[in-house]
Amino acid sequence: MDSNRISARNPARNFFRPARLAVALLLAGPLAAAGCDDDQADPIESGEAMLSIDTIPDGIACIRVNVVGEFRSVVSDYVVTPGVALVESLSGLPVGKDVFSANAYSQDCDSITKSTAPMWLSDEKSVNIAQGKSTSVTLTLYKNGRAKVTVEFADQEDAGTDAGPSSDGGIDAQF
Repeated sequence: MDSNRISARNPARNFFRPARLAVALLLAGPLAAAGCDDDQADPIESGEAMLSIDTIPDGIACIRVNVVGEFRSVVSDYVVTPGVALVESLSGLPVGKDVFSANAYSQDCDSITKSTAPMWLSDEKSVNIAQGKSTSVTLTLYKNGRAKVTVEFADQEDAGTDAGPSSDGGIDAQF
C-alpha cells in the first residue's frame, strides 16, 4: 500500500493545533533460531519500534506509519478509536537511513487508497537506524488543509517585441 505524499507543506500549518505521534525505536537485530549457526541467520537486518500516541483526535479511524529505507519500505496501518491512547509495536523495519512519516485518516484502514486524502499528516523525518541501538523519533501531525487552485495562461499581444527597459527600471528580456 502506498500513502499520499505531499512534498510541499504550507508554512501556515503552525496555526493548526498539532497532534503528536512519538515513535521510540527499539532496534533489535535478527534473531537466530535455536540450533542455527551464524551462517544461516536471516540476511535482512531489521529493527523494531514502539508506536505511542497519547490521545487519538476526534474523527480519526486509521493511523498509517510509513518507514522508507534504502532497499525496502514498511507501511503499518493501525485501527484506532478517538479519545483512546495507542501503543503498538512496529517490527521488521529496515536498518540504515530511514525516512519516517505518518498520516491519520477518517476512513477505515481497509478503504484507504492512493487517492485518499489524510485528515492529518506529518513532515518526513530522516533517522539513521543502527542495529542494536535505541533511537527515538517524534512526528508531529498537522491538519490537512484543502484548496481549489485554478491556473490560467494569458495570451500576450506584444509577444514579439525586443528586450528593453521596463517601466519599473528593470530590463524586460525575451528568450
